[in-house]
Amino acid sequence: MRLLAGICALAALTTPSALAEDATPSYSDPFIGEWQIAFPDEPGVIVNVPDATCEAPAVISASDTSENPNAVDISTPGGSWGEWHVRSFDGRFPWWQFDPEKNDYTDITFVADWTSEDTFLLAGKDSSGWRTDWTTAKEWTRCPTEAD
Repeated sequence: MRLLAGICALAALTTPSALAEDATPSYSDPFIGEWQIAFPDEPGVIVNVPDATCEAPAVISASDTSENPNAVDISTPGGSWGEWHVRSFDGRFPWWQFDPEKNDYTDITFVADWTSEDTFLLAGKDSSGWRTDWTTAKEWTRCPTEAD
């Protein structure tokens, strides 16, 4: 009888409706879109030439080559950044770059920190290679869509 109950419970968990209920949004979803990239507009920033503008934006899209739901592809006016894996840790979002030679993700290269609903800072590593360098972080601001 226990065996039958176990089989029924397993069958209930593997039905399409049960699988859909367990689905959760990926960490990368909020990053998908078109972005302007520049240094934050702060005291001490004298010249702030954007790396990308809304006329020529950086684009973050869900990766169409990965089975990882947190994978994104990034391209900027300067070229492709490749595929990245976005995770969540302590309120921030570390990004790992995909290494096609190893067919795996490398060490954390960037960390994102949302500063508003449509703006995040993206920081790389300092010279030690261990700490995130927030002093050189770039601000990514979501470009308005036609519906805005």
